[in-house]
Amino acid sequence: MKLTFHTCTEEDDFWRTRNFLREIFLLNGRLEHSWNVARLDYWRWHYIKTCNIFESVEKGMALWENTDGKIIAALNHLGGSELRLHIHPHFRSTELENEILAYAEENFYAVTEDGRRYIYMPIFEDDKQRQEIAKSRDYKKQPGWGHHYRRNLDSPIQNIPVPLGYTIRSMGDTKEYPARSWASWRAFHNDEPNENYDGDYSWYANLQSAPLYRRDLDVIAVASDGSIASFCTIFYDDYTRSAVTVLVGTAAEHWQRGLGKAVFTEGLRRLKEMGCTLVFSTAHEEPADFLYRSVMQEMKVTDTWLKVIE
Repeated sequence: MKLTFHTCTEEDDFWRTRNFLREIFLLNGRLEHSWNVARLDYWRWHYIKTCNIFESVEKGMALWENTDGKIIAALNHLGGSELRLHIHPHFRSTELENEILAYAEENFYAVTEDGRRYIYMPIFEDDKQRQEIAKSRDYKKQPGWGHHYRRNLDSPIQNIPVPLGYTIRSMGDTKEYPARSWASWRAFHNDEPNENYDGDYSWYANLQSAPLYRRDLDVIAVASDGSIASFCTIFYDDYTRSAVTVLVGTAAEHWQRGLGKAVFTEGLRRLKEMGCTLVFSTAHEEPADFLYRSVMQEMKVTDTWLKVIE
């Protein structure tokens, strides 16, 4: 089958890619052989809009289409040199994956301090086809892991008691943006001096502008002094009836009280009431892994495969 390649050059290309991801997610039996559309939204409204990994969407996405203009494959660049491949299951082939990787190796690489080019991607440990393709292109498996959790919401959700002195509710209006941003800093940068925090909460406003953001799925735990102690932000796609947790954390001064699990399970209950049937979470560090392992049902592992380009 003859395919035409082009970079994402128009705003319409992004929205067509969102629809493409929804289509192949369902065709894949709602397994994450490709991104859930929630991850594409997070890529655009956080990685690009806040982290500024590219000046525009066009710099980080490429498409392969058939003669009818239907998207068959998409490639996302996460900054640095990290890749994500999304391929229609009816057209997946070694030839197509090699073509996509060849393009990525020419255009999406990063450079080490000593001048060597490199590129990498996560591959599920049970995806033998992509592993063999990676090996044939001189990618090497690296130390480290990614744990990808999923949970079917048909089963009962744990009832986690809310610790005394805390209240769980939805995120408030814009007046709470500074407090929400500070809670994230204390959750994810607790080993840094507070003086390093610049007070900029525009990243959170960017996240709220994503199409799948909902305030009632931005769950927070509030301490008796009014500070935000813990949070769980979830993107829900009602088309596929699936959701992805995009941010879960607890400010360091409120650790070890079960707050993360309390806001997370409250988010799951809300999803279930909305008609969601499947939730995904990804962990790359031990605290998140411990939380998800205690609540989710299934886990798959990705390994990082890296190529040094001569």
